[in-house]
Amino acid sequence: MFNFTFMKSRFFSFVFTLFVFVPVVKAQVFPVDLHYTITKNFSGWKKGEKVHIVGIKHDVDYAFVAPSGTSSGGTGSGVTERYLLLTDKSNSDSEPVHEITSKVEKCMECDYKTPQDLWDSEVIANVLYMLKKKGTQIDMRNEMESDAIEFIVRLQAKNLLFNDPYLESYIYGLVSKIAPKTLADGRPGNVNVVIMIDPNPNAMTFSNGTIVITTGLLSVLHTEDELVAILAHEIAHFVLDHTVINVNKEISRQKRAAFWAAVATGVTAVAEGAIAVNSDGYYKPGVATRTAAIVAAEIASKVVEHLGMKFNHEQEDEADALAQEMIKILGYDKNAFATALSRLQKLQIDERSNDIYFSSYTHPALVSRIEKAGVPQELENADFERIISFAITQTAISKFNNRRFRQVLPLVTQNIENKVATADDYILRANCILYLYNDPKSNKSVLEDINMAKSLDSSNLNIYKAEIIALLRNKEKQAALDNLTQYISDLELSKEKLERFNSDELWESAYFYYNKEIEWAREMQIKLRGM
Repeated sequence: MFNFTFMKSRFFSFVFTLFVFVPVVKAQVFPVDLHYTITKNFSGWKKGEKVHIVGIKHDVDYAFVAPSGTSSGGTGSGVTERYLLLTDKSNSDSEPVHEITSKVEKCMECDYKTPQDLWDSEVIANVLYMLKKKGTQIDMRNEMESDAIEFIVRLQAKNLLFNDPYLESYIYGLVSKIAPKTLADGRPGNVNVVIMIDPNPNAMTFSNGTIVITTGLLSVLHTEDELVAILAHEIAHFVLDHTVINVNKEISRQKRAAFWAAVATGVTAVAEGAIAVNSDGYYKPGVATRTAAIVAAEIASKVVEHLGMKFNHEQEDEADALAQEMIKILGYDKNAFATALSRLQKLQIDERSNDIYFSSYTHPALVSRIEKAGVPQELENADFERIISFAITQTAISKFNNRRFRQVLPLVTQNIENKVATADDYILRANCILYLYNDPKSNKSVLEDINMAKSLDSSNLNIYKAEIIALLRNKEKQAALDNLTQYISDLELSKEKLERFNSDELWESAYFYYNKEIEWAREMQIKLRGM
């Protein structure tokens, strides 16, 4: 008798077996338009042959249907990934399959004409084989992107994101000329820029294409050519997937929650220490305090290592070389990158600094980088300097609060000479001169700068203190007393307005400042009346 139940169970078992073990092939094709010359026999091509690559095909073969989420990590058992080069002859039966191997970079030379050509050829030469070995690692990349977003959120909470829509628009205009529209490995080609308030000349490139550039770095540059070279260098790190490569090399890596908890603990300790010695000499509501800047630096130093942004010598050399190629393609000064590095090197020497931008380099290695990049030029462009003038003022404020008076003077003087100075620029110069000099000529120049500041922004509270000190130096006691009375009145008014918005850390910083200044002004009144 025919056993239908038995046959039915065997039938479904057979179907389930097919579902589990029959290979499933997923393929994506990413278009490119690249012309190569074959330099060594490779993948069916002969040395000297001209090849037109029109696409990159990504095949993922599963020997089984993996549970949800497991195909995003790497090429584990049962999963095979490969990247194929498609030519304009790939539909021909006689055209062999051209698979990416570790030798591709040494066997093909690209005749690139545009920025997109350069980036696509670099992905083929340096990224695809790594992706073939490691897989797309979607889960890890999503986690790294979440960390990048978390970092920006924390900067925003500390009021350390620089707000200059015109400068941002200008930088994005440059990025649009440099950055890839798409990436030949299927990653989103999104490059975005965040300007961070920090007097140190730093730049960080996240795995998702976010570039953080500091006001301090912008203020060092004097031409658009130099900025383009720096941006191209950072974009190269993104295109070459350096951050993901570095994270893959880590033996152990903290999970997001544990990492940010550790950051919070460390930052709290740093902040408490900074507050204990904090004595900001220049204040402007909305501008980062010295304490917040120290906290931001602490966060940044931890994030750089956690997210693979501590690049090694080889990676820096690769990014340097691509920056030089990019400025040639775009028609900028061929020595622009050497010039930018030279300016940063000079600042590093003058300030005895060891910032993130050079964290992987000793001094001799930086000299070597400059030599490879070309011959530094003594170029300046007033139009470019005007565009970045607000970033220069912000850097000057940060340096003044760190008591770097001699470093402040050339920054604000540059804005003044370029006729884009704000009241802050004149006040900062006046204060620096008061700290550095004491003679009739310099005291006169201080009062001239103060009068210029008044004409630009008479409501700026920082005007009072510099003017009071200058008047005392000129032995104009009554005028100084009159200014102190007005200063206290304006401070009290500002404090009253602030009390209506008792809400966050920025409020606490401003409230502390107003109290401190009122106390100083009142004590000065007592002192002067007794003199």
